[in-house]
Amino acid sequence: MGSAYKFYKFTTEDRISELPDPILTQILSFIPTKSAIKTALLSKRWKTPYLSLPNLDFVDDKWYPDDRFGGVSRHKINFMNLVDRILRLRGDNIDIDRFSLNCVGNYDTGRVDWWIRSVVGHNVKEINLSFKFKEFYELGLDFYVCESVEVLRLSCKILVDVPENVGFSRLKAVEFICVKFSSFESVEKLLLNCPLLEDLVIQSCKWISGCCLSICGSMLKNLTLDSPISPVHVEKVERKILIDTPALQTLKIGEFISEDISIREQLLFLTTASIDVALRLERAMQSRSYGDIVLGLLNKINHVKYLTLSENTLGALNYASDDGFPTFHNLTVLELLFDTLSCWTLVPYILSNSPNLRSLVFPNGLVGMSSSESSFMWSPPELVPQCLSSHLKTIEIKEFLGTYEELSLVKYLLKYGRSLRKISIDCSNVPKYIKIQKELLKFRRGSKTCKIDLIV
Repeated sequence: MGSAYKFYKFTTEDRISELPDPILTQILSFIPTKSAIKTALLSKRWKTPYLSLPNLDFVDDKWYPDDRFGGVSRHKINFMNLVDRILRLRGDNIDIDRFSLNCVGNYDTGRVDWWIRSVVGHNVKEINLSFKFKEFYELGLDFYVCESVEVLRLSCKILVDVPENVGFSRLKAVEFICVKFSSFESVEKLLLNCPLLEDLVIQSCKWISGCCLSICGSMLKNLTLDSPISPVHVEKVERKILIDTPALQTLKIGEFISEDISIREQLLFLTTASIDVALRLERAMQSRSYGDIVLGLLNKINHVKYLTLSENTLGALNYASDDGFPTFHNLTVLELLFDTLSCWTLVPYILSNSPNLRSLVFPNGLVGMSSSESSFMWSPPELVPQCLSSHLKTIEIKEFLGTYEELSLVKYLLKYGRSLRKISIDCSNVPKYIKIQKELLKFRRGSKTCKIDLIV
């Protein structure tokens, strides 16, 4: 009778150390750089593999007492020595796939300059820099001629002053977060020298000079402008944003400073867009013209399939001209965010201009931050929107409060939603849930297959 168990012979033989260097290096690439370096202490066999790591991630994100008083802590000296050693011992013919450097406190910027030059010399493909020094760190000229880099992320106290000679021929993705630009023209100069750029993120950045942020790129597919112009130290001049990206597929705009935002030509390939724009308070008297500017944005993105409009955007559209609202023939998913500033008379108008809409979502509920019924002005349209009677399949309402006006809207949607399959309502904030539940379930349904899903 054979045994159901197998017995294995244990051995103290170090089989891992017998592996060739390329395999050892591959193994080390899956652990943090600091941990990989410590393997050199295991034996002589492990002294060299870590010097060929494809990815170098150096993180020093803690403040020490000496840093706060202008000195340099022992910890930071050791950290700088470590980075120096790793880069100096690396063979000239060993390329770097990713280099990440996250530093906080007081650093010898001369050594940081050398680190970046060294990395550029190793045909690096991805660079991630995040500095929180006392002063802004200015990138050297050598940095801007890194022909090998494909992904670039810069954040925090970094000054970007793009020179005339720029060489980012392989760059495909760029991310700027909380950095400072010498001028708006620096961005345009950079983008014009990135022929393969596909992804661009500009978030909460500062600008020393200029008035027009021009975003251009014939290959750009994904663009995020999330408060690209920081409200801190903004000069009292009119700010403009111009987008010239004909191949764009996804667009996210969150902008509250610029008086003029425009897209040069129709975005025929756009599939996903999120628009959150508002006029700053001191320009409120020009709200009518700003509403027309926002309307102009919508006209250039009307080929979109998935669209999110914020309460700010809807508030601006309230002041737009009565005519000129675009038709979204391709739109299938629409998210509308509301607050007390939003005008509900826009809703039937938007639905009427989205004939093929399949999914309607209210992520912030129907009355936003306020439960006041007077802030929610729902008025049924004279004609039932085409999408509601023929294509709309699902409706999702978050933060439902159970007010009379909310119930009126749900009743209307259920009655005329002849293709509805499901309406999901978050009732976790409803004071008298049982009463509201009974009322909702009594509403007439235009679709016999429609399911009402109440979430508590």
